[in-house]
Amino acid sequence: MLNVRSDFPVLNRTINGRPIVYLDSACMALKPIEVVQAMNEYYEKYPACGGRSIHTLGEEASNAYTASREKFARFLNATHTAECIWTRNATESLNMVASSLKLPKDAKIVTSTLEHHSGSLPFVERARRDGLRIEIVEAKSDGTFDIEDWKEVLDSSTCLVSIVHSSNVAGTVAPLEEIIEIAHDRGALVMSDDAQYAPHHPLDVQKLDVDFSAISAHKMCGPTGMGVLYGKLEHLEAMDMFLVGGDTVADVRYTNGKIVPEYLPPPEKFEAGLQNYAGAIGAGAAAEYLTRIGMNKIEKHERALLEVALKNLKDMDHVKIVGTDDINIKTGLVAFTLDCVEAAHDVAAFLNDQYSVMVRSGWHCVGPFHYQLGIRPTVGTARASFYLYNNFDDVERFLEGLRALIEATS
Repeated sequence: MLNVRSDFPVLNRTINGRPIVYLDSACMALKPIEVVQAMNEYYEKYPACGGRSIHTLGEEASNAYTASREKFARFLNATHTAECIWTRNATESLNMVASSLKLPKDAKIVTSTLEHHSGSLPFVERARRDGLRIEIVEAKSDGTFDIEDWKEVLDSSTCLVSIVHSSNVAGTVAPLEEIIEIAHDRGALVMSDDAQYAPHHPLDVQKLDVDFSAISAHKMCGPTGMGVLYGKLEHLEAMDMFLVGGDTVADVRYTNGKIVPEYLPPPEKFEAGLQNYAGAIGAGAAAEYLTRIGMNKIEKHERALLEVALKNLKDMDHVKIVGTDDINIKTGLVAFTLDCVEAAHDVAAFLNDQYSVMVRSGWHCVGPFHYQLGIRPTVGTARASFYLYNNFDDVERFLEGLRALIEATS
């Protein structure tokens, strides 16, 4: 087991006399001490504008901000530091590509039923806005894909694919390398939603050859309100501006009664206005923290926990697991329903109130896949997600609570 629990002070809390068991990391990861300390250092020692002021505090803020981008670029193995754009979250990263990428009038966009709403709706709206075609690849009921479906849908008119790398409901990891290869053979670019993948698996964007990747720092032990858009530099340079204003310009001339701007290249091109310096510094600290532990170790640790959870859940009456039970193609989470309980919110409330076990319930912003499975909005699914700070005792308390709930309701 990974010896990291002491890095997360919140795990010392008790509720109703029990230490908390936090199994909602797929929604929000807990924060280690060093991430909080890195952000506090900014506020306490150099709380100034980065990239604007030449005084000592401004220079220190600029240096820390730049260093954090470099840490994230190393985390992803990006070719250039400028390929990592700071955003507010993965949602903004996805919207930035959907809105700003130049596409021909006859372009086709392809996405799937397994996407988080943030991975599909920006592209649905772009297609609607510009009269583009959009096609949907339907995931199989176990949350996997038939690669033949992608070969059939991706054609020479396809210009952009938006695909979730790791599902936040089924937990399944998509065959992304194959999809990217097929898309590139057809001349299409690929936008990967890595919000659930990046915190739990090694992610090498060069090896993967993905064109764009969206990441949320808050799911990988970083602060809230921080995300990253990775993009190959040539694509970022060719994209339209997303926002304009301060910090995006090299020069703004006033001549012949006109304002004439000259914009900076990436990353500044996409980072208009005053930035969340503390958030970026915290995100860099989180990337450094996970790198030091080792993403391969984190992946192996989560699979050990998931294997125990799945084995026991499959043996329980009334439990239906959503998605495959193959841990080799699954991130460390499991969504499920209980046929003896009316709604997933009732499962989450019971586990929280009676066992201090915290899981997620609802649709997890993946409505189409729930509709595809015939799961009503009022029912939803419960989801337990594991991370580097969880252990086998956490899994056992979760299972103990579920058994008690089933016994009480069946």
